[in-house]
Amino acid sequence: SLASLCLLTSMSAQAQSAGTVVISGQVSANTCKVNISDASGVSPTNNGVRSVELGTVSPTGTFTAGQLLGTKQTITFSLTAASGSGACTFAAGTTGWNMVLDLQSNQVNSTIASKPFLTNLNGTNAATNIGVALFDNAGTQYTTLLTGQGYLGTKLAAAGVGSAAALTMGAQFMATSTAAPTAGLFQTTVPMLIVYN
Repeated sequence: SLASLCLLTSMSAQAQSAGTVVISGQVSANTCKVNISDASGVSPTNNGVRSVELGTVSPTGTFTAGQLLGTKQTITFSLTAASGSGACTFAAGTTGWNMVLDLQSNQVNSTIASKPFLTNLNGTNAATNIGVALFDNAGTQYTTLLTGQGYLGTKLAAAGVGSAAALTMGAQFMATSTAAPTAGLFQTTVPMLIVYN
């Protein structure tokens, strides 16, 4: 049982011993800048915030929960040197990079099997029965979106890519019910974190 296991562990720890933990790391002056672009090319960001317009969808027709609506929009992430021009050079020991979706529980709904979606955070005149599906670097719709995990959250690519390689994320409206979406506004956010490996 768990209780007897704990007791046994406590008793076996009576013998005194010593050990050493070695903690090491690196401070590097090499810093890269992340550029965010869409089909129209590199676009400026407002303090690191990039807006993506998914367009307008009609609230008429027949709908199924999980049905994709409208046109998927693709956002591209790439690296340059910190100055904004020239190639990004990784520090010694760094071979790749990735982007992580730093989502929180109030942003994601997972009630439709294998089709999680971003919820509408627009509090005024908000559209209902509609969400946003996300797609990874390979163009595959996510079947799981982790929340509250920080740097351990959902990644854009299964493995890191080289400094010269770009990463993409897709976003598309999705019906969340058999009921027709109601007219209104939709807004949500996707906080992103960059990780190096």
